[in-house]
Parts: sequence; structure tokens; C-alpha cells
Amino acid sequence: MYPTGHLTSDEFWTMQRAIEDRLRAEARTFPTFALLDWTGPRVLGPWERENDVLTTVTLRHGELETELETGDDVSSPFLDVVTTTKDPARKAMSTMLAAVGLTPMSPEYRRRRQSIEDAPTRAAQVVVDGYAVRLDVRGGEDRWWAWGTHDGRGLVLEGRHTSIDDAALVSADLDPYFEGLRSSIAAARGE
Repeated sequence: MYPTGHLTSDEFWTMQRAIEDRLRAEARTFPTFALLDWTGPRVLGPWERENDVLTTVTLRHGELETELETGDDVSSPFLDVVTTTKDPARKAMSTMLAAVGLTPMSPEYRRRRQSIEDAPTRAAQVVVDGYAVRLDVRGGEDRWWAWGTHDGRGLVLEGRHTSIDDAALVSADLDPYFEGLRSSIAAARGE
């Protein structure tokens, strides 16, 4: 296989703006939620589509580097807020499995998945746009996952070095998250 070309910087950023414009348009009918009063780094995280319909959007709050990427113990607060049309319990399970590095092809997958499913679940309440929302929570003090529904959409939260008791969510303006994504991409591209 031979490379036949690449995008110039202007072409790349034009394509990136088109992606952002499409997501921004879809977000008018797809609610997303941000951490109330968050002043730290924000980045648009993964999003998913099925049959060309937006099904999942992740808004990231905090440092994005992991312990594996840096070799350091990352102790700064981090919170992913996922809004999805999918089953939030299944989505939470997939994020828990990903956090421990397991895929269905892993030899330990079934045993570890079962141990995660058998882990104790506690209830918590998070305020979302002024409404108390009950979430199921698994995990410990330093890292936890929570899931539930609000206004017909699934919510999945993944927190690290923060308490679920401190999580209050509001409807999101995506622009700061797009800006964070652009900054991350520019840094990765060496721009």
C-alpha cells in the first residue's frame, strides 16, 4: 500500500469544522450535560452514531492523560459525562471493562466481567438541570462509575479523584468542548 496524499492543515481543519458543525446541529435535539461550575480542562470525548443517527456523546472534564500514557499517578479530578440513547447499565459496564483493559477477546474477560457484575452497587443522587436523578454506582473512592436515566436519555458518569456527591450537571454548551478538542488535536499534530 502506498500513501497517495494527505490533507493540508487548512483541509484538515475545514474537515474538523464540518464534523463540529454536524454535531452542533444534532445536539439541538440530543441533550448533553456538563459538570456545573467546572473551570478546568474540557474536551469533547467519544461520540457514536448508528444508522447515521447520533446515539452517544461524551463530555470530558479534567486531565485526559492516563497513568499508562504518562507513567505518573494522575491524581487530578476527572469526570466523563456520557449521554446516550442506549442502555446506560450496559454502557457503564463497557466503560468499566475498558478501564481494566478487557475486550471480549481477552482470556480473563468472562471471569472479570462476572466479578464486575457481582460488585456491590449503591445508589446516589445527582442533580441534573435542577432535578434529582437516582444513579446506580460501582467503584471506590478514587474511581467510580454511575448510571441512570434522565428525561428519556441514559446517563453514564465515570469519575476519578472526585466524589459523586460533588457532581451536579447542567445542559451543556458544546463550544468549550469543541475548543478543548481542537487544542488537543493541534497539540498532537504539533501545531
